[in-house]
Amino acid sequence: MSTDEKQWHPRFLKYMEKIVNHQNYKGLAIKKKPDGSYAWIATAKSDIGRQRIDWCISKGQELGFIVEHEAYPGMYADVMLEIHPTKWKVCQICGREMSLYYHYPNANFLKSLNKQFNSDFTDCDHISDIWDELTNKGIRKVEIASFLISKGSLNLNAATATKEEIIDALEYACRKGDKKCLGPGAMSNFPDRYDGFHTYNRCCRATQDKGRSKENLKSYTKDRRAYEYWSDGNIHAANQFMGSSFFDGTSADHIGPISLGFIHDPRYLQPMPGGDNSSKRDRLQIVDIERIIETEHRTGIYPMSWQSKLIWEFIKSNYNKFPDKVPTIYRDALKQNMANFMHILRTILENCPNYGEDFLVNTYLVPNYQYFKYTYKFNEKGEIISQEPRHYTDRNQHETDRYKRIAIESVYDYSDKDNRNNKHDLTATELSTLTKICFVIESCKKPSDCKQMISQLVESIERRIISSL
Repeated sequence: MSTDEKQWHPRFLKYMEKIVNHQNYKGLAIKKKPDGSYAWIATAKSDIGRQRIDWCISKGQELGFIVEHEAYPGMYADVMLEIHPTKWKVCQICGREMSLYYHYPNANFLKSLNKQFNSDFTDCDHISDIWDELTNKGIRKVEIASFLISKGSLNLNAATATKEEIIDALEYACRKGDKKCLGPGAMSNFPDRYDGFHTYNRCCRATQDKGRSKENLKSYTKDRRAYEYWSDGNIHAANQFMGSSFFDGTSADHIGPISLGFIHDPRYLQPMPGGDNSSKRDRLQIVDIERIIETEHRTGIYPMSWQSKLIWEFIKSNYNKFPDKVPTIYRDALKQNMANFMHILRTILENCPNYGEDFLVNTYLVPNYQYFKYTYKFNEKGEIISQEPRHYTDRNQHETDRYKRIAIESVYDYSDKDNRNNKHDLTATELSTLTKICFVIESCKKPSDCKQMISQLVESIERRIISSL
């Protein structure tokens, strides 16, 4: 194995395994090396490369891309994008996943975008995330729509076209037309690379080693942060409500900060001037506590994610007696509890390489997938007044994959970010219990038993924190 290959990110190695064994690639030539690793790379003139080309031409005919045994320019890229199971590729260098569609701003477009909206996005920010962040800053939907429609010369109405329609049209114009606004997360490279795309993504294209820089890993949007904190609530309805006309010209504020464990749900969102929202950050205020309690009584929707429930119940019972503790001691207790929870998740991911990720996803994320099946309508208080099954397109049907991807990546990123007081304070006994939990998960025991063990650990940590308040 070469020195370069030894540096391949573990998540890329896992991605390789998944792709090679996926039914979409059945019959596509690849060899294994003596050490058991895959020979992912093969030149076009090699025997393996020629076999891959023949396979792709046959697959192109099967999919209807070509009607004769002859490839057209760009056919390989079209076929490999079409068959890719997720349309998201892991970077060989840093392990970051990026879209294979043309979803990232190119240099001139980015310069114009940042000047127009006084923003500081990078060429690794997904256009959908950019749209959401601009909305969150209080910029009206029609302004964003008009800018993108103009840049892409799209035949759409800024007042009536949806975010998805505009982004899909702009992406297609850049991928298949002559527009240069957006580029892909990874460039096509078939047959040299087995999946048809460069091993390194856009994030590492220029420097080969800075893909996980702070600049490139900015967490811009509120929905991203909700995914990052593994928040409860109707997360898709909240995302949709935040992008609605109810927040035109204002910012959508979480009454209870999700970084402290509160849920991401439309009923707990309120309009707020962008500057006020930025300055509020993750502060905990008595006026917000009382608004949260009123909302819970009115809607019956519990405001706190499961991992912080006991501390929230304690705060509800005591904030009136000790108002001075709310913005400091009580807020810090919730923040410390979240740091502990994120450490538990990371330990499971790192110590349970075979079953840890699947367990966490199936236990804590999959139950929320149901929310993505619907389109919602709201009143001014964020209450859902109607819902109907969603119309899926090729680009939005992978939203649950995005949710899962961000949630898992955030567990690793959380402790790597030095701008947070985010160190866990688990005791030796709690760490020992966590080690036992990892053993049980990796032993492939009943998921329900593992979930109960984690719940008991989290509750014991919460009680310890409460005892010090």
